[in-house]
Amino acid sequence: MNVILRLRQGILPLFNIIFIVCFSIILIISLLYRLLIKSYQHIFSTSLSLLIFSAIVVLFFIAVYRVFSKLTRSELSVVTICLGALIGLTELAIIVFFHSILPPVIDGGHTFGEALYLLAHGHASGAGYFKIYPNNVPVTVLRYWLYRLLATIHVSDYTIIDQTACAIVLNISVYFSWKLVMRLFDAKMANIYLLLTLTCFPLFLYITYFYTDTVTLMFPAVLLYLWYLYHQSKKIRFLVLLGLLLGIGYEIRPNVILFLPALAIYMLFVLKLKKVLLNLIVIAVMMAGACFSIHAYDEHLGFTPDPSMAMPPTHWIMLGLSRYGEYTGADFALTFKQPTQQDKIRADLNQIKLRIVQKNVLGLLYLWVMKTGGTWGMGAREYDFYTRVSTSQTPAYEYLFNHQNQLTLYVIQIFHIVMISFLVLSAMNYFRTKRISLNLLIQICLFGNFIFYTFLWESEPRYSLLFTSFMLLGAIFGFDELMHMIHGMEQFQPRQKMKSRLPELAMSGILLVGVVACAWINLPSYTQNKIAQKQYIVDQEMVAGVQDAFIDIHHTVRQTFEATGPFTHLSVGTLNRRGSGIYNFSIMNLNTHKLIFSKTFSSAQVKPGQNLIFSMIKERSEQGTEDMITIRQIRGTHNARLGLALYGNGYDRGSIYSGGHFMENGTLIKNAVLKFQAYSIQEKPYISLETYFLLFSIPVLMLCFYVYVSLRRRNGEISI
Repeated sequence: MNVILRLRQGILPLFNIIFIVCFSIILIISLLYRLLIKSYQHIFSTSLSLLIFSAIVVLFFIAVYRVFSKLTRSELSVVTICLGALIGLTELAIIVFFHSILPPVIDGGHTFGEALYLLAHGHASGAGYFKIYPNNVPVTVLRYWLYRLLATIHVSDYTIIDQTACAIVLNISVYFSWKLVMRLFDAKMANIYLLLTLTCFPLFLYITYFYTDTVTLMFPAVLLYLWYLYHQSKKIRFLVLLGLLLGIGYEIRPNVILFLPALAIYMLFVLKLKKVLLNLIVIAVMMAGACFSIHAYDEHLGFTPDPSMAMPPTHWIMLGLSRYGEYTGADFALTFKQPTQQDKIRADLNQIKLRIVQKNVLGLLYLWVMKTGGTWGMGAREYDFYTRVSTSQTPAYEYLFNHQNQLTLYVIQIFHIVMISFLVLSAMNYFRTKRISLNLLIQICLFGNFIFYTFLWESEPRYSLLFTSFMLLGAIFGFDELMHMIHGMEQFQPRQKMKSRLPELAMSGILLVGVVACAWINLPSYTQNKIAQKQYIVDQEMVAGVQDAFIDIHHTVRQTFEATGPFTHLSVGTLNRRGSGIYNFSIMNLNTHKLIFSKTFSSAQVKPGQNLIFSMIKERSEQGTEDMITIRQIRGTHNARLGLALYGNGYDRGSIYSGGHFMENGTLIKNAVLKFQAYSIQEKPYISLETYFLLFSIPVLMLCFYVYVSLRRRNGEISI
């Protein structure tokens, strides 16, 4: 027993040091934001500005905590209610103002289309996607049951259903995390947790994407809370429930299973070996029961596995060794074309060995850094990649989700750096207390995820979303350590130095100068330099489906759309061309049957794979009308043909644009739409001068708040 105890005492300091090193690397990579977005200009200045604003946010949290320390229990309860209400209002605002965001063409789009098919027919469609990726079947069935249950009360707005479900899942995660912080710390720290959650914007922006990552957000927090209850009470029902939920979570999002080895390792530190084995058996039995039941029901609905099509685990390991450790079409084709599961595994293993040899040590180090940055360094977790399909192109949508969201991504990165900084500090908890706390389980799980996604698996920014609740909880431990450090330094300071206001004033002054300098340097580029900005009324740029549109002497295509705003340009996506032809592109107002625009072009002007752009001399400003695009061939050689990019026409999720219809030779083609955009181009600054100064006033006000609280505290009015 003494040997085991000494072994534990030796391992834990080493583990915490390794944890600090790994997440310090993540912190440094997060500061190199320009590299992460593949932009190599102004790296130093951007990193410095991120450091300045992050420091201000940290000081703001310190000031808020000191204010909370002065409040009574009832006053803290009022703060909790207000912060909870603010979380709810944020979610409600996203659902109300951005319910126009539709499922993307990948992953979540497939599950959406299959759920609609299940709703209409009661059985699976047999689509190959679910044979290739059977891991997406459970989330599809869950989506189907949501639609089916709400259909009984005549709720059929599927976007609202999806986003509300994601908000509920997020709230469950926040609630159980908050309860855990309340039990481990106090009401002050629980409110800091809610405030920290409010600054983790991707959690809320991801509400718009119903998929495995967002649906399983609640599982890490709930599983952690159930373990805490079991460890405190020794009641087996909590362990049974943990096993059931872990099995359900694993079926929806297999990566939830990473919690299990972390828990097993943690139990070795806090329980006897016999108890650890018994607990793991209970969890395994409950997991097996949950998994078996889910698989049986999936097969009942018609989702039958096909080993000749399913991707083996080695496929994702091979993807993890691609250029940036991400999915590539070539890698997919390599595995998919193999006829059997054994052949797929063999081909993947051969590629894995080849890539390890080709990359050598330096190449692997570069790859691991890029994968770390992609999965852990991007604060936005690439939420905007899944929100590019929307029926409404409002300015708010553009600046938060679409083409103009650069500033939003930058702000998100600031708060991400703060969270990672606190997470690094959380490792100091063991060095201070010399006790094993629940923080160790959080650290083991996060470290395991770091190892898994950096060195083994395919990397994607959204993969870190699942355990973001653990990152936030770990950040609370880190913030607590920061407050203990500050309190410890103050205790050792001479009394006359404690009364001095110089340190706070000097630090705040330096940061204020940094903010002013940043505002002054960037003023012209953001508020004065005019840039061409596209104001979209239609932005349908997605291409997917089973058939393309084409134009020849016998085929004419038409696409109607709603003119919800002014536009001067229209673009249409092309695929290919053949022969030599002359074509006509025209726009007609269907309300008045008046021709608005007409342009003739030749096949020589078509660049396959690029957009054909048509510019109108006069802005089309009449709104609230229905317009129609017509593309036809006027003359050409006998084999002349022009291929256009199309979404739908037999695709599994229906039409992606609800504001119009696609037609061939006057016949309506259901569930299809051209790839096209209608927009006007305006030369204007990125943001207005008023908005610019309003944004910069926020860090200034944070600094002022910190100075105000610090000065009052020096006068004895506020204490920790």
